[in-house]
Amino acid sequence: MSFRKAVLLLAAVAVATATSSHAQVGVYGMFTVDRLSNIASSPLPLPPNSTGSAFARSNSVDPIGGTGGVYYDFLKLGPVKLGADLRGSILTTKRGAYINFNGPGARVYSVLGGVRGVFHTPVKSLKPYIQISAGLGRSDYGLYSGRPASSQPLPNAIYSNFEYEGLAGLDIKMLPIMDWRVAEFGYGGLDPFGTYSHNYPIKQVSMGFVFHLP
Repeated sequence: MSFRKAVLLLAAVAVATATSSHAQVGVYGMFTVDRLSNIASSPLPLPPNSTGSAFARSNSVDPIGGTGGVYYDFLKLGPVKLGADLRGSILTTKRGAYINFNGPGARVYSVLGGVRGVFHTPVKSLKPYIQISAGLGRSDYGLYSGRPASSQPLPNAIYSNFEYEGLAGLDIKMLPIMDWRVAEFGYGGLDPFGTYSHNYPIKQVSMGFVFHLP
């Protein structure tokens, strides 16, 4: 099963879970913008038959796409509800990490699990939360993996990474079964497994909608 199909399956399971569980379960979909940085000093080698000046790297790429997931709030501690969250993201851009040309584009595919805390406020419709998530992130960092003797690029290599994020957001109740996720802000990074150890920081902004039983 491809990574993209796995993320779509996660979304389908989330919908099925939300329709069969009680009010502590919610399913959400969001529009997400990432900034993946620290690419200029990436240890990935330049492609064959290339020069440093022609393939000069910019330091960041900005893939966009969708994030979907499901959460389950299972414990109340005073003004805080604690829960678990499972999410997946598919983010892409046509602009790769090269200064002089678009290059191969950039991709970040993620499946993350985490813990979250939702805070009770005097205004019941406001639901601020914080979250810590970690899991598998797959990315090409916007860089070519190779280049044959012709000018046509080889397909990008997608590398597996340990991905982690700290998140904070605000949901506003709009309907008994729907909240508006006004904004979610995240900061974290990708750390590759294997040979090319390096940290690629991630800044993230998302917005969308949450559905749950009343």
